[in-house]
Amino acid sequence: MKKIGIIEAIDMTNEYSKMLPKDRIQLRKKRLYDLVTYARDNSAFYRDKYTNLPENFTLQNLPITQDHELMADYNAWCTDPNVSLESLQAYIDSWQNNSGKYMGKYHCVTSSGTDGSNITMLYDSNCGKLLSAGYIKHCLPTRSLFIEFIKRGGKLASVYSDGAFFPSVFASMRRHYIPLRRTRSRLFKVQDSTARLSADLGRFKPTLLSGFPSALGRIADERKAGRIKINPICILADGEQLSPQMRQKLNTIFYCNVISSYSCAEAGCIAYECKEHHLHINDDWVIVEPIDIHGQPVAEGVPSDMVLVTNLMNYTTPIIRYALDDRIIMHTTPCSCGNTSPYIEVIGKSIDQVAFNDGQHDIFIPMTDLDEVFASIPEVKRYQILIYPNNHIALRLSGAKGMDKTLAFFKAEKVLRNYLKSIGISTPAITLEKEDPQADPISGKYKTVITM
Repeated sequence: MKKIGIIEAIDMTNEYSKMLPKDRIQLRKKRLYDLVTYARDNSAFYRDKYTNLPENFTLQNLPITQDHELMADYNAWCTDPNVSLESLQAYIDSWQNNSGKYMGKYHCVTSSGTDGSNITMLYDSNCGKLLSAGYIKHCLPTRSLFIEFIKRGGKLASVYSDGAFFPSVFASMRRHYIPLRRTRSRLFKVQDSTARLSADLGRFKPTLLSGFPSALGRIADERKAGRIKINPICILADGEQLSPQMRQKLNTIFYCNVISSYSCAEAGCIAYECKEHHLHINDDWVIVEPIDIHGQPVAEGVPSDMVLVTNLMNYTTPIIRYALDDRIIMHTTPCSCGNTSPYIEVIGKSIDQVAFNDGQHDIFIPMTDLDEVFASIPEVKRYQILIYPNNHIALRLSGAKGMDKTLAFFKAEKVLRNYLKSIGISTPAITLEKEDPQADPISGKYKTVITM
C-alpha cells in the first residue's frame, strides 16, 4: 500500500461509508487480493502456506492461520526482512525506556494474553492513520459534534496501561496522527491511584475520554462526589466488556454519548458502536467470519464458536483468516442508525466459562452468569471472583456506599450460594479475601472472574 496522509485516511473512511453495497464488496475483494499477493511475495511463511492457492482465489480458499504458527516462525511471517523477533523482544523488554517506534517506523502491539496466548504485531504509519481516522469518525460522527469538540478545547484523554497493548498503543497512534498539538492528547496510567488520576484529568479537562470501563467507573465516582470537574462530549469505553450497568452509570453521571468498541491486537478496531448500541464492523478494513468448532461458517443470528479475522490494512505482519476464540453473533439486518455494515454481538470467549463439580461430573458455568449474579447485589460496589479447584471461591469485595466489606460479603455469600445450589453445586467453599478488587498489574485490565 502506498503511503497516505491523515487527511487522505479520513477521506477514504468517509468515502467508503457513502458507497453502494456492491461497490463495497468489490473494494474489499481488491484489498484482499492486494494483501494476499503482497504477503505471498514478501513473507516466506505465506509463500509456503499458499503454495497451492488458485490464481483466482476466494476468501474461503485461504487456509486458517493461528497465533502459535505465526509466532513459531515470526521472522518468516513478517514481510520486512530487517525485522527479527530477537530485536523486537529486546525493544519490548525495554518498553519504559523507549521514546520512539520500533526501528523508527513501527508501532509494536502485543496481545494481553487473556487466553494464555500471545502475539506481537507491527503497525506502520498507514495503519496508524487509518485507525485514527476511524476513531474520529465514530466518536465524532457529525459535523456539529466535531465543531463542539474543537470549541471545547479539542483534548483527547486515554486511560489505559502504559505498555505494548493495543488500547495504549492506539492512544499513542492518535497522538501521532490526529492533527492536534501533542499537548492536547495524553495517555493517563490506569494503574495510578484514583486520587492522582482524578487530579491529573481535572487539570487536563478532556473533551473526548477513552478508557477501560473499570477505570471510567472510578472516574465517574469521583465526578459524582464532586472531586473532579470534567465534561467530555463523548466517552469511548473499550478494552473490557461494557456492562449495561456501567453504561447507565457513565451516561447518568457525565450526561454525554457513551459508546463501546470491539478490538484486538491482531486486527485493530474491528467494530464501533452506533447510537443503537450495535457494534458495526469496520468492514472497509476488516473481514469478520463467524465459524463453528469445525471451522465451518455459521448462519446469521447463530452464536459462533470462534471468529476468523482478516486485517486488510496491515502489510507488515499480515493477519489473514486468523482464528480468535471470541464468540459472536452476526447480524446483517438494516440498522436504524443508517450504517449499512453488518453488526455483531460479542458473547465472550469460548474459554469464558468456569468448572465446578457436583461430586459426579463437572458443571460448566459461563462467567457472564456469575457477573449477572453480582450485578443483582446492591450492597457490593466492586468485586472479583477467584475460582480455585475443588469448588473453592474466594471473593475480593468493596462495599457500596461505604459499607464494610465483611457485611457486603455476608450478603454476597448468601446470594452466590443460593445460585450455585440452584444449578446443582450444594457445597462450595466461599471465602473473603483481604485484598480489594484490583486490575492486572501489567495490562491494566480489570477482570471480574479469574480462574486460579
